[in-house]
Amino acid sequence: MRELLLPKFNNNDEGCVLVGWTVDDGAAVSADAVIAEVETAKALEELVADADGVLHRLVEAGAHCEFGRPVGLLFDSRQERDDYLAAPVVTTAPEGEGEGEDHDGGPDPILSDAARTLAKDHGIRTEQLRTLGKRVVKASDVQRLIDQGFMDQGAASVAAGAAGASADAVVVTLSPRQRAVAAVVSEAHRTIPAAFAAIAVDLTAFRATRGGAPYGLVELLVKAIAARHADFPLFFATPGADHTLTLASAANVGVTVDVGTGLFIPVLKDAARRPIADLADDLMDFRVSALRQNFREDAFADEGITLSLHNDPDIILAAPIVHPGRTCVVTLCAERSEVALTEDGMPFARPVTTVAATYDHRYLNGRDAVRFLTEVKQDLETADAIARLAG
Repeated sequence: MRELLLPKFNNNDEGCVLVGWTVDDGAAVSADAVIAEVETAKALEELVADADGVLHRLVEAGAHCEFGRPVGLLFDSRQERDDYLAAPVVTTAPEGEGEGEDHDGGPDPILSDAARTLAKDHGIRTEQLRTLGKRVVKASDVQRLIDQGFMDQGAASVAAGAAGASADAVVVTLSPRQRAVAAVVSEAHRTIPAAFAAIAVDLTAFRATRGGAPYGLVELLVKAIAARHADFPLFFATPGADHTLTLASAANVGVTVDVGTGLFIPVLKDAARRPIADLADDLMDFRVSALRQNFREDAFADEGITLSLHNDPDIILAAPIVHPGRTCVVTLCAERSEVALTEDGMPFARPVTTVAATYDHRYLNGRDAVRFLTEVKQDLETADAIARLAG
């Protein structure tokens, strides 16, 4: 028998959701066969068997699973699996309840991740789980105990209070993707001391020089950000251990894409050197992939700096989180009209936007953030610089 461990698909997540199994419980599988689909915060991935064997599933479809934890077992034969399920072997108990001990009431059962979480949340104890008489306990088994009232008094009081708060209350469960986003956001706020700076950008030159060019402000800003790579390498770096940073070899810019199917951050590779028309094509492909939810994992690889788009109408300022593993995220807000004065004091309207930087203050300081934003602003406001970036 060997454990089927969930590999770490990316460094930003602590785990993922097992969307569904592609083979039946107890079925024979071959090495490298796809046996399940899992969803990370970024993409849908395939889980493959690392050896031939007979599958025994430990995790139910829809469960959130931690990387490195077993989601199944592979046996050499069906007989070995049957013998294993029938054997009174002591295994793991819920966290903090004497793991691995034998009790007068019988052996401790194996719990799936979902069952362990549900039991812990509702105060279901090991001796109560043993009354099920099952070698492997799933979330549905724990739920049956809950429905029968098998929970400690404190947990029961909390559950009853929540249920009785309002007879008309509507409870909404977060989607797997949103739960993954929640985990990243929580980790960012817990570990990253973020600071923020914003600058106004006059779009008059951009409007005048663009004409019918096949690119927009987003693509031009990507080029302006990427052009700063050599002068501001720490803005594109990856934090490491012992107060170190790994510098990026190229200006890879991740761009947020949200078309109503969830938040994605695919990466425009080597954006400083590539033609702006190519970047525009890639961004369109990213939007289509977001609609179809068919991104490949390599679309998110090697991100150096992030561009967070908040350019819906009337958004004048936004300060997104700095994702773990990054040092800076740049924000583009909506275009708007602003009243300004000519040299002789006459009022006129001009198009403007706000470009901002949220940065990890452990590695970047305010003076550098202002210098970075000022240089980006100059590129976006100067006709010659726009022509150079778009050329």
